[in-house]
Amino acid sequence: MALTISQLRVFTAVAEHGSIRAAARALGTAQSGITQQLQNLELILGATLFTRTNRGITLTALGQRLLQRAGAILGECERAEQEVQQLRGDYVGEVTFGMTTEPLIDALAPVLTEFRTRFPRVAVHLRTGTSRMMIAWIREGTLDFAVALVSKYTDTADLSVTRLYRSDPVIVCRRGHPKADATSLAELTDCTWIATRSPNLTDDPQASRLSNLFESHSLPPPNIIATVEGLFESLHLVGETDCLSLESSVVAKRGPFADSLTSIAVRERAVEQDVCLLQRAAVPVTPAAQELATMIASYTRTVRARAG
Repeated sequence: MALTISQLRVFTAVAEHGSIRAAARALGTAQSGITQQLQNLELILGATLFTRTNRGITLTALGQRLLQRAGAILGECERAEQEVQQLRGDYVGEVTFGMTTEPLIDALAPVLTEFRTRFPRVAVHLRTGTSRMMIAWIREGTLDFAVALVSKYTDTADLSVTRLYRSDPVIVCRRGHPKADATSLAELTDCTWIATRSPNLTDDPQASRLSNLFESHSLPPPNIIATVEGLFESLHLVGETDCLSLESSVVAKRGPFADSLTSIAVRERAVEQDVCLLQRAAVPVTPAAQELATMIASYTRTVRARAG
């Protein structure tokens, strides 16, 4: 016997809702049917997927691993259904994509408005974070595509990478910062910093542009007082404190924080990276996702060409 899509849907619903009763309500089916599906699934796999207690059920270690696989499998099934509909001209479904700072500020609002006008029945879901996080999400199958930073150290072996433009990293601070007029990195060694970082990131010598910047100029490591995953949180902290951050130059020129932030024109520059469109190389995205990716790529290139 082989596991079925129906079993994976039931298993995922129970894991998400925390009980068989809640999963049955969500799926509109009888609790006995849910229980039978779970028992069959555990029998097929020869493994216990849930620990049952008086307060509900929780996933075992094997169950947690299966949940990751199930999410990817069900996501691909949903994409397959949407792809067939869209290829027949019926544009419905959802596009889930990721963006880092620069392309988000440059292109999201105008492109999203145009996309929704052209495809009103396609839902759009945006995820933000670091490039490392987005690449992981693409590989997991939870993102259709991402527009993110790529350096020569980035592992993109299994991805389709389309370069859009060169990133421009600068040191940003709040307006009125006492070190706003500094001209060298050495003048900033006593400052505190906010860094962007993925969770559970190992000590990779190429993982932090900020640390590399200080090291490459024989300066002591920066005093990083917090690592932050989200763009809004990071820029809010910089705007409200004397902390500094290494960010894209666009954040001090356009967007919601442009009035509160400025850049510090030090001589030393961080290693530049490319803003790229990233997709899985072996799996095509749906037509709607490809349309949105193409629109974002075209618009960001146009904005940068005008600015340059």
